[in-house]
Amino acid sequence: MALKISEIAEKFNGKIENFKKDYIISSVSSIDRATEKDIIFLKDKKFLKNLEKSKAKVVLTSEKLDTDKTQIIVKNPEVVFYKLIDILYPDSQIKETFISETVKLGRNVKLGKNVVIKDYVVIEDNVEIGDNTVIYPFSFIGKNTKIGNNCIIYSNVSLYKDCKIGNNVIIHSGAVIGADGFGYYVEDGVRKKIKHIGKVIIKDNVEVGANTTIDRALLDETVIEEGTKIDNLVMVGHNCKIGKNTVLVSQVGIAGSCEVGNNVIMAGQVGVADHLKIADNVIITAKSGVGRNIEKSGIYGANIPAIEWKKWQRILLKIYRLADKKNKKE
Repeated sequence: MALKISEIAEKFNGKIENFKKDYIISSVSSIDRATEKDIIFLKDKKFLKNLEKSKAKVVLTSEKLDTDKTQIIVKNPEVVFYKLIDILYPDSQIKETFISETVKLGRNVKLGKNVVIKDYVVIEDNVEIGDNTVIYPFSFIGKNTKIGNNCIIYSNVSLYKDCKIGNNVIIHSGAVIGADGFGYYVEDGVRKKIKHIGKVIIKDNVEVGANTTIDRALLDETVIEEGTKIDNLVMVGHNCKIGKNTVLVSQVGIAGSCEVGNNVIMAGQVGVADHLKIADNVIITAKSGVGRNIEKSGIYGANIPAIEWKKWQRILLKIYRLADKKNKKE
């Protein structure tokens, strides 16, 4: 796929400056690695020196720059750049249904139009798969699971029984959806497994990262609402409700029966204790532990950034001395 400069400007309501020739743009690039066929974008004027050294002839910008390069001025050059990636690097279109000879299909499996199921996928009984969905090799789809339209299930994904996956969902390799929650009861001093008979529901436009786990509910439903994006290596416990357009960054761990609001961002390695509620529009900084409800929107965090080790030892010593003084006064 390729576009002329004039076509890009017209498509994104841009204004062209320093127009010299209607070059054909076939690819995008970073400033430093660009060739004459690439388009780049300038996020900040502090990169002007890099721009002058770049071989790219065309740059996306939000304002006119002091450069001889051809400029397409748009409201948000970064967003336009990302949209151009979609246009210039289109995914291969599914034109017809393809089921590998090595696929194991159970009874009463219903397939939509233009479904692709690749080698060594196992699909159990009563599964429904929507139109234009692709399932990559070695994945497992448990019985009674429903998968919507335009989904991508990458290799080695395990969808346990009774899961419900919406439309336009992407699940990356190694993810496990619908495993039992981490629940046990004690009888005569022995921990015994609690059987989980609930479900996992993932709604439209959700992305689930590689090696992420989302556990099934004990009795009801673990729910991931529309538009939520989950990074690699995230743990969502049983009975959790994760709101719309929420972002869970790598190594976040959410214990069972939590309710997380809409538009929440949890940075890397945030841990959330069980049965907590987090309000809409909350940001939690990396490595923070959440041990109580967060009832108002805002930025929260109690992480300790890394500092020089000997300095930290001195800080700890002072903390211990403060505690000793307090004990003596009491």
